[in-house]
Amino acid sequence: MQGTAPHSFSVQAFNQATFDQATAMMERIVERSTWFARRAAEARPFGTVDELAAWLDNEVRDLKKDEALQLLCAHPELSPPDPTSMTLASQMEQGRLELLDLDRETAAALADINQRYAQRHGYPLIVALHEHTEFGAILDQFDLRISAAPEEELRRSLGQVVSVMKARLSRLTDKTSNPQEAFQVEVTSANVGGPKR
Repeated sequence: MQGTAPHSFSVQAFNQATFDQATAMMERIVERSTWFARRAAEARPFGTVDELAAWLDNEVRDLKKDEALQLLCAHPELSPPDPTSMTLASQMEQGRLELLDLDRETAAALADINQRYAQRHGYPLIVALHEHTEFGAILDQFDLRISAAPEEELRRSLGQVVSVMKARLSRLTDKTSNPQEAFQVEVTSANVGGPKR
């Protein structure tokens, strides 16, 4: 059985959708984490976009550590070797700051940063790119984040994930957005899985 997300996204449509459709709608917002999208579908109804955004914030920050790590590991690294392996949303976010077309020297430096970060923390370096206007402006934070205490960096990374989710939700529900930028994806419920509480 398939759950195909409607092309438009609104809280009303999300509340009225079938469970599989609602899960597919949330997968436009949640990075490759069907289990978390299902949890959002189970939490319906929501009264407003702000209420849904607040739920996402609280739910992510309250995740058990194993769930938090699973959510973080679902995100791509910055400028991965194969950009097409990312979701459309991630491609758009990284492409806006030209991370998908780096020169060889910058790409090698970023690959080294990604590797050192993952070795220390066990998940990809996640940056809410929508908060920045150019990639150069965020380079200075990398050393700090690599050397950060594990629990501090875990909280920071989850905060970045929340920021990404809220930005995607805002873009999808903004009636002034370019409809060609909508994340028009079809998601089957056959892949639904993940941790249970």
